[in-house]
Amino acid sequence: MNSLKNQKGFTLMELVTVIVILGILAAVAVPKYFDLTDQAEAGACKSNMGAIKAAASIAYAQSVLTTGTATFPADLAAMAASFTSGATPTCPSGGTYTYSSTTGLVTCSVTGH
Repeated sequence: MNSLKNQKGFTLMELVTVIVILGILAAVAVPKYFDLTDQAEAGACKSNMGAIKAAASIAYAQSVLTTGTATFPADLAAMAASFTSGATPTCPSGGTYTYSSTTGLVTCSVTGH
């Protein structure tokens, strides 16, 4: 018959302790992860708005050269060709961009962007 004294392994108490510690770490890490995700989406949205503003500025300057009159593009669709994808960027948080053809300013519908 095998002797039980020579068996090695973890006790139930050690396993429960490790599981509790992992649970505490997960409870702390998960909210931090989601906060970083929100910050990343806000940063990407601000970057997209900057790209749209730059495209509007380029179109404004080109209108002076071609027509002699400085005007911003009429809407976002008029600037689609200025982007490498061929379409205007979209907000990663699901917001919509509003463009002013009188000032060239771009805003996002999501608060904080």
